[in-house]
This record gives sequence, C-alpha cells and structure tokens, in this order.
Amino acid sequence: MTDDGLDSLLAGLGAQTRCPVESSCTNAESGTALVVSCSMSHRSEVSVWPIDPSWTTHRVTTLGGVSWSSRDGQRVVDGTVTHLVDDRDISAVLVVGHTQCEVIADLYERWLAPPTREPAGIEARFGPLESVVDDAVDAGVVDQTTPLRTARHRLVECTVVRGVELLTERLPSSITVAGYVHDQDGVYGTFPGKQYLVAVDGVTDIAELDAGLPDDESIPGRESMSVSSLPIYVGRLSRL
Repeated sequence: MTDDGLDSLLAGLGAQTRCPVESSCTNAESGTALVVSCSMSHRSEVSVWPIDPSWTTHRVTTLGGVSWSSRDGQRVVDGTVTHLVDDRDISAVLVVGHTQCEVIADLYERWLAPPTREPAGIEARFGPLESVVDDAVDAGVVDQTTPLRTARHRLVECTVVRGVELLTERLPSSITVAGYVHDQDGVYGTFPGKQYLVAVDGVTDIAELDAGLPDDESIPGRESMSVSSLPIYVGRLSRL
C-alpha cells in the first residue's frame, strides 16, 4: 500500500469517527451487538455466533481492525467502542480480521524496513498496531525471514486475539467477546471464504473453544452435527 493510499484511508477513517456507527437492524429489544473490523473489509458478520440475525448490530471500523488505541504508552479500549458500550446495552462484541488485510501486510513491511520519514498522521495511527508485531516477534510467531503472505496471516490473527484479550479484561463480564478471522485465502481450511473462531473471552485453545460453544451449534468434525444451524469453524494459525 502506498503512502498516498494510506493518507486516503486515514481521511476516510476520520470521517467515520464522526459518525462511526452503522446499524444493520432495527430490532433493539432482542439483543444488541458490536462488530469491530478493518475499514478495508466489507463483509457482514452479523450472522455468526454469538450474534443472532434478529439483533441490532453496530459496526466500528478501524485501521487494521484494532480494538484499542495508545495512551501514554498503554493500550486502552477504542473510544468509540467504549462510548457504545456505555450508551447501549451491548450483549456481544465481535473482533473480526481478514487474511488479505493490506494494512497488516504494510505494517510488517514497515517493521522490516522502517521508513525514514512518515507522512503526517500515519505514524500516529500505526502506533497501536506496532505492538502487535513486537508481541508476535517476541513470541516467535514471525521474524525477519517469515514470508510476507505468511506473516500477514499470522499477524491478522494476532491482532484479533489481542483485541479479544483486551476487551475481555476491560469490558463488563456480561458481554461475550469473540474473535473471528475471515479466511479469504484458504489458510485455515481447504476452501476460502469461511470465518474461523480464534478466541472467546480470552480463551484461544481450540479444544476449549469447541467445548464452550452451545450444543445446538454445528462444528465441523463433531460426531453430532445439526444441519439446520450455522456451522462454526474453529482454528488457530499461531499460539501466543
């Protein structure tokens, strides 16, 4: 992604910050959910667990789909997310990444070869994301020899997992926080286009995720599968 492209993206994000909420349904009595996703992803996630299709859903789009910002060197929950949680009776929050995220790919390339000069505004907006790469490097998930495509996939998942961990710690315990990766490249399974559950309320172990899901949900690989319910695909690319 070029710097001009990033400048345009940041300008668009600034406009969305002034009016960041996009409601997909008007039935507020049955439940309310919040979806945090990358501004470059246009997929709807309102039909995946734990969101019921009848719920009201609101979307917050951020650079790279991060659910936090930096304040005095510390991660804090994104201000729009905090506002919506305080203002509405939120039952669930989804943090969603996508494997073709150019923002994450660009972030990794900038870590490999830091630019000597950043355009105005870009350095500040990339700040919250840079800790994802640092954490992934410390954990041995990526390094300087990791192919760009592989690094992008792993870092997208890391961003989702870190977001779920933070929101689980900072939001009321009554809110279910789930993290999904939209697998556009077929890296989690045989076929692309599926959404994989990678974290729930801070839990990332595949067996624990599977065991903690409602019994009436369909999980590929289970002996008993309900053909009438929406499948939930569980997977992990990296373990942090």
